[in-house]
Amino acid sequence: MRSIYLSLLIALTTFSAHSAMAQTTKQKFCKERENKHFVRNQMMTKISAHMGFRNYGGLLNGGVCWWHSRFHRNALYLGIFRPEYSKPSEDEAKTIIKAIRRGRSVVEIPGYRNLREFSIDNDHLIQNELEAWQRTDGFINQQWVIGLLGTAKRSENGMRKMMDGLYDRVVNQGDVTYQKLQIKGIDAHAWLVVDMKKTRTGYTLYAVDSNFPGELQKVRYNYGDKFFHYNRWYGEFAPYTGRKVEIKRVKKVIKEFCE
Repeated sequence: MRSIYLSLLIALTTFSAHSAMAQTTKQKFCKERENKHFVRNQMMTKISAHMGFRNYGGLLNGGVCWWHSRFHRNALYLGIFRPEYSKPSEDEAKTIIKAIRRGRSVVEIPGYRNLREFSIDNDHLIQNELEAWQRTDGFINQQWVIGLLGTAKRSENGMRKMMDGLYDRVVNQGDVTYQKLQIKGIDAHAWLVVDMKKTRTGYTLYAVDSNFPGELQKVRYNYGDKFFHYNRWYGEFAPYTGRKVEIKRVKKVIKEFCE
């Protein structure tokens, strides 16, 4: 009988410890996100907040940059990393990855300290999910049409209005902002804008590009410009801010979780 009581006491103590730890973790998560700039600051300053693999694969081997960027943003806003726990099994990791993709709940990620570690260990599972997401968007939701919208060169007024609005979203509202990049022809890429600085003649923009994981891309915009040009692979291209509903939903999820 005594051993039963002892076992019960140990179980209750363990449960209480885990409950207290979970509550502390939630408090930390919510406290960090009270700072509307928390996620973008992480992306600007810590390589651990970047994906551990670059954009590749996809339909016709054309990459999954749109979905890589969206997954990246969801994971940083909604992920709670729990390194004190054991790493997930493959099936558990698949469930976590699907939840991050959906972006409709806060997601615990056991066994890892940060996104880079998690994405390196599970790159093939994440890639499979990104490609499935691409197929769903392309064939079922017909979102390939988005890649045909817009031109690689905008009007001066259109470009400036977009840049002014982007500055408000990123710097004033604190949002990591998704942009489609319309390249000459029918190609369309994507990146996440994490910071902007006003200059005497325009703006300097800082973005995370899935083709260059772990790096921060710097692009200058001068009033009167109609397009960007920041490396030889992309040539001239024009940015279009998008996926606004997604970031709005993510912020709502965090608010409801922390209430």
